[in-house]
Amino acid sequence: MMPDFSQLQCLSSVEEGDVLLPRRGGLLTPHCSALLSLDYDGTLCCGEAREPESVFFDSIRALRPLGVRWGINTGRTLREMAQFLANFEEQPDFLCTRERFVYLVDSDGVWHAAEKHNAACHSAQLAMQHRLLPEWNALLPRLSLTCPAAEWHLSEKDPLSIVARDSETMDALVPTFIELLRKHPDVSMQRASRFMRLTDARFNKGSVLSVVMQRWTVPEERLFIMGDGHNDLDAFAAFPRAFCCAPSSAHPDVISWLLAHGGSVFPSVSDAVRKWFSVDRTKHL
Repeated sequence: MMPDFSQLQCLSSVEEGDVLLPRRGGLLTPHCSALLSLDYDGTLCCGEAREPESVFFDSIRALRPLGVRWGINTGRTLREMAQFLANFEEQPDFLCTRERFVYLVDSDGVWHAAEKHNAACHSAQLAMQHRLLPEWNALLPRLSLTCPAAEWHLSEKDPLSIVARDSETMDALVPTFIELLRKHPDVSMQRASRFMRLTDARFNKGSVLSVVMQRWTVPEERLFIMGDGHNDLDAFAAFPRAFCCAPSSAHPDVISWLLAHGGSVFPSVSDAVRKWFSVDRTKHL
């Protein structure tokens, strides 16, 4: 069944203006009993696939009547996610984009921006960019000298973003960024595979998930988080009592961190959701 595109949802002027998102079919349950937060690239969608496997949507359809809501927490832009969601069998209940903006579905299936949060985040990011750009621009030539064989370029969408040829190349570039961050503890590095951006440290995948949890009054123990990149570590660290996991294809740093902090690794998101549903904490959903 194709999503309903009949209504243009004006989500937030602070990120990308008016974006058409699929209207989520069906109503939300009155109470949110648990929350699934999933990274997009490399977790929910792996390889060349741009949408999850049907077996994942089977799980979502089984969990929805129990009050379970789910969403995507990604570094992707809102416009990119709108394009991907058009072909989903089941629409998510929330979106967190660029590791800092929040969008939620209301009880009627209509999307709304967390406007106060998003506006504050946008303002803080602009102020941080203005403050950091002189040092950033001075750093870039040195980056080329430090790693002359590394292939990378600046992102067109963000003046403080780097796109490397591959994840291994980004591994070589990261120490130079860390050197800059030591002088700016209020700035964080958000990295996913070969992509990296600098952001205001107050906004990350953990902080945006807090906004969603507070809106729907979900306790930490009823939270499922899965991701494969370094930018997912903020969410894992923020919720130590949540069910935190990664796909087996995740970056070795992410897997090592999870295993050292009581997390788990699974072959796929569907395997992880089945395991989460079988543990004691979900028996009373």
